[in-house]
Order: sequence, then C-alpha cells, then structure tokens
Amino acid sequence: MAEKKPSLWKRIVGYTAFAIFALVATFFLTFPYDTMRETLRSQAMAQGYALKIGALGPGFFAVRAGNVEMMKLPNLAVVDENTPAPVPMMVDSISIGPALFPPGLSVNMKLLGGSISGRVTGLTGTRRVRVDIEDLDLAKGNLKASSGIDMSGEIEGHLDVTIPFIAGAPNTPAEPDLSQASGTMNLITRGLAINGGTANITIAQFGPDPTPVDLPKIQLGEISGKVKIDKGAATIEEFKSKSADLEIGISGTLKLAKRLEYSEPAMEVRVKPDPEFQKRLGLLGSALSMIGADPKDPTWRMGRLTGYLGRPQFR
Repeated sequence: MAEKKPSLWKRIVGYTAFAIFALVATFFLTFPYDTMRETLRSQAMAQGYALKIGALGPGFFAVRAGNVEMMKLPNLAVVDENTPAPVPMMVDSISIGPALFPPGLSVNMKLLGGSISGRVTGLTGTRRVRVDIEDLDLAKGNLKASSGIDMSGEIEGHLDVTIPFIAGAPNTPAEPDLSQASGTMNLITRGLAINGGTANITIAQFGPDPTPVDLPKIQLGEISGKVKIDKGAATIEEFKSKSADLEIGISGTLKLAKRLEYSEPAMEVRVKPDPEFQKRLGLLGSALSMIGADPKDPTWRMGRLTGYLGRPQFR
C-alpha cells in the first residue's frame, strides 16, 4: 500500500518553517560575538561605566551574556590611595532577542534571585515599552558590596508606557519624547529595610558636593505605589509605606520632559516617624525635624519636592 503524502499546503508550511528556523539559528550561531563584546564595552566606557562580560554567545533565539559586571568609573579628581576600590554590580545573565507578536525587541535579566523582563514593540513612530520586575531580593547578590548600602526585602514592579520617538538630524536614530508618554507604573515591596551602610547625600547646609552619611537600620516595610501617565503628565494615584519605624505618603505630579533629568516634580511628601526611631537617626533625624508640620495633621511632617529631577529642591 503506497504511503499517503502530506497535502501540498502542509509541505509548504513545513518547508517554510524549517527555512526560517535554519536562518535564525544560523544568524545566532555565526553572530560576531567578540565584536559585539568590544562594542558594548566601548559604549559603556563612553557613559562612564566599566563593563565586563564573562560569557557571550547564542541563547534560545537570542544573544545571551552571562556573569555580567558593571561598575561606575570613579572620579579620578577625588580619588586617592585611601579610597576603596569600587565593587561592580553582578548580573547573572542577560538575553536579548526579537519579539515576534507584535514585532520588537525582548530583553530578560536574571539578578538578585529574581528577574527583570522588558519588551519594546513598534518599529517606527510610537513605541510601547513594558517592563516587569519579579521577586528581586535585595539581600541576595552583591548589592551591598557594590552600593555600600545593606538592604533587604523583595520588590515587584510593572511599567507599561507608550512613547513617541522623534526623528532628529539626518542619519541619527530617533529619540524618545517622554513629554508625550502615556501609561501606568506600579511598585510593590515586602519587608523592605535598610540595615546599615553609607550613602552619599547632598545636604544643602554642607554645600553642593555629596556628603557621606552612615545609615542606621530603617524599616520601610510594605510600599504600594501607583502612577498614571497621560501625555507626559504623571499623577501619583497612590504611594504609601508603613512600618514600625515610620509612615510615608507621597502625592502630586511629575511633568515629564524629553529628557528625564529635566522633568519637574510638584509633590508633597508626608512623613510620620516614631519618636525613638527619629532619635536613632542622628544627623538624618536632625534634618527630618526641620521639616514643617502637616497643616492637616500636626503629627505628620510635610515637605514639597520641586525643581528638576536632576537638581531637586525639597523644602
């Protein structure tokens, strides 16, 4: 009995799928990874970062980098022999590949015991950017060594925005216009805490240069934040935090600019610290006591955040 052949349309679909698979597999297997490694290092250096990639090669229909280290280059003008060597931030893996439905670019990162996944869709004009942060554990990885701050707690976040890309000068890539962005952003933390360390904070009384401040243990607890963005106007629908040490509430707006550092916040920040906790804060506690009382509830302190994100003013 003769074997029945597959119908013509099945053969066409099968051959086409195999051809596409072979083409994509060949692309990733023959990709110039060494050239890409050097290009990425040069671009990071131009932005003031040192980049080291332990492994770079093909993943599952993606380019995959493993054991990635990134470090902010020190300012040589203020570094001396007593300055400790900076520690790079470690990322377990990064994979970058095409997104098919709808077409675009997909990025996935593994770090701090969790993951950050992003997708950019839309090849021209307005593009949609989605980012999901899942189960980042701040006590894992080398966040403490690289940042100087000992933190713990878990973070989840979701960003979904559409951003117009505006063409600039000839032969230059289109740039995002955040002043016309629209979308949503959510943030959730569990058991968030600062357990110590040193932070460089700009304090107006001590001049424009950042001042190293030793951080005490601060329980921030559960944070819930929701932001809605409509044509460049970001409104904080909810931002609250409550723990045994303090309560925080933030409301107001952020007027987005084409470049994020020129965005203008108009926010009210309310803080209600536990008295014993405020005593433990030391210098930070003194700064906190300078914030005026909330007219609606004198048990809270309220300050206003204005200026620009690149040069904020808090009073």
